[in-house]
Amino acid sequence: MPAAPRPAAWLTPPNLLSLARLPLGGLFWVVMGATPGQAIPGLAVLAAAAATDVLDGIAARRAGVDLAGVGSWLDPLCDKLFVGAVLGALHFERGVPLHLLALIVARELLQLPMSLVYRTVPTLRRWLQYDFRASPLGKAATIAQFLAIAALVAGVPARLPIACAFVLGIVALGDYLKRAVEMGRRRQDAAP
Repeated sequence: MPAAPRPAAWLTPPNLLSLARLPLGGLFWVVMGATPGQAIPGLAVLAAAAATDVLDGIAARRAGVDLAGVGSWLDPLCDKLFVGAVLGALHFERGVPLHLLALIVARELLQLPMSLVYRTVPTLRRWLQYDFRASPLGKAATIAQFLAIAALVAGVPARLPIACAFVLGIVALGDYLKRAVEMGRRRQDAAP
């Protein structure tokens, strides 16, 4: 079993940018008003979170940080925790129905049981040894989620952005699965 990363490994600028989304999720609950007329502070927090999501990848590439290391799983984890906090606020503060919120995060809802199976089945984990780096489709799905959430926060019609987030999320999940299987096959073919 690999050793846990040293604390200093977590304190890189890209990882700190990813981790910044966690308090932003809490801040969203504080600043979002109960009506769309009070949406500006919530939208500002969304914009700040989106900026950290873009900047952490740029910072990692510029610093030459190993993108398959801590940041490869920390970034999507922070994305999911931030989005979860925002969706919770939208449901409890604004009364947005859970079925609409579930469409926005369908990718994550389907990915969770798959991740649990991946983590609990050693044979599968050895065969796949999955790389958690985001794909362009995954990034597009995340952007679509942010746009759907922004529409809900602003109180504008959100059905189209929600549908786009759902479709892109499912396509991105399919892409992740395809990449995982291809990586497993390449490793299997390369094995003596």
